[in-house]
Amino acid sequence: MRSDAPPNFWEREYAEVSVRSQEMTVAPPALHGYGNSGAFQEASESWERPSVPTGPSLGDGRACRPTGGKPDWYRMISDKDSKATKQDGVRSKIYESPVQDEEVCKVTNDMGSDYGRSAARAVNVQGACLARDLNYTDYLQLDKVLNAQTTQSGKWDEEQHDELLFIIIHQTYELWFKQILYELDSVADMFASENSFLRGSQVSDSGLRLGRVVKILRILVQQFDILETMDAQAFHDFRDFLAPASGFQSKQFRLLENTLGLRKEQRIQHSGCPYFQHLREEDQEDVVMREEKPTLLSHVGTWLESVLERACGDEGFDFAEYMRKAIRQAAEHDRRAMDKFRARRGPEEERKQRAELEKKLEAHLRLFSPEEHARLLASGIRQLSFKATMSCVMVHSFRAEPAMAPIHTLLSHLVEMDELLAQWRHRHSLIVLRMLGSKSGTGGSSGHAYLTQVMARSRIFIDLCHAMHYLLPHHALPALPPSVHRRVSSLP
Repeated sequence: MRSDAPPNFWEREYAEVSVRSQEMTVAPPALHGYGNSGAFQEASESWERPSVPTGPSLGDGRACRPTGGKPDWYRMISDKDSKATKQDGVRSKIYESPVQDEEVCKVTNDMGSDYGRSAARAVNVQGACLARDLNYTDYLQLDKVLNAQTTQSGKWDEEQHDELLFIIIHQTYELWFKQILYELDSVADMFASENSFLRGSQVSDSGLRLGRVVKILRILVQQFDILETMDAQAFHDFRDFLAPASGFQSKQFRLLENTLGLRKEQRIQHSGCPYFQHLREEDQEDVVMREEKPTLLSHVGTWLESVLERACGDEGFDFAEYMRKAIRQAAEHDRRAMDKFRARRGPEEERKQRAELEKKLEAHLRLFSPEEHARLLASGIRQLSFKATMSCVMVHSFRAEPAMAPIHTLLSHLVEMDELLAQWRHRHSLIVLRMLGSKSGTGGSSGHAYLTQVMARSRIFIDLCHAMHYLLPHHALPALPPSVHRRVSSLP
């Protein structure tokens, strides 16, 4: 214990201490019969607050506030009259400021804030319960939801049975799109905070929310199983009533693409105009504005760069050079192995194997060249920077490190999201072919042919997959320098 720390009341010499009751404000019981806030406030103020036993006293008859079995240091050290008398005639030390230790100040302030928030929430809960009579139907607004299915065949002709299924499937998609956007926006906000570097809890929260998006996308893919129970003839019985409406006009799906990072050059125009012009006029502005904001891909790239910077530190450790040395060392091991079994192969086979080894070595080394990566960026083959790519390689190479595990999980969720969106597009393309053949879409596209082209060009986090090309087997990786290993072990 520090010499200037308050005394430990739990030590043996303080075992026998006086304990008395102290008033503690807690939420009043349910106040039935008060229908307005004024009556509730009057009842709250007149309610008798009980006394509860607390921790040890401060020595002058005052008791500590309950703190979960520990003394309330903040109250003790903030009292200007409290003194800690030193031994051997040394003059007493008066704690003149409320808190002299920044760490103690932060902890006690957080405790006070949490305590106040808990009390306010208890009052708000009671107020909410007394202010209205909430039930399941009203909470979910089921009267609106369950009456939002209007079949066009029934409105203009004879209602076709399968149109209701078609409507509910697409409404369900839109509800899930709303939840996905909600999760992605929250993750993007975390990436945008803390100078683009996620702390431990933020990495965990981001991973959990992206994992939730992955689960939702799996459901979206599986929903095609239900839609496929509809016969092609049954679809044709009501399809003509739907023109010119089209799934291409989904505002939320376009927001989803732009939030993730689908680029303009990846899009394929149809009917000779940009994709957003197919939306309602009131929706176009929101979609175009989202296009201008930082994407999740750009946030991830910036964050990965900061991960590498923190791992390498200021001592000039070059991870790319570390990997190049490991690649050359692995190639040298392969050469020695070939020499050992040279007698069992003919000269021609020996020459081919060595030429293939040198070719692979050169290609692998080229991946770790900043100049070569710049060429890939300029040609549009890569989107992540060289530093972000090296960071991704480091995370996968040392994923066994406990601190790297949540970062690895987060990156894996991004790849899964990308794959599931590709699967969703593929299933969409297949069901269009199954239901319509080569007919054009109701929105004016070429139907199956258009969807197939889009599917081939719509991957967003493909760079995280390309990074797997850079990896070496774990046994081929030399040990990191001790200082770098310590930093890697302490990320994020």
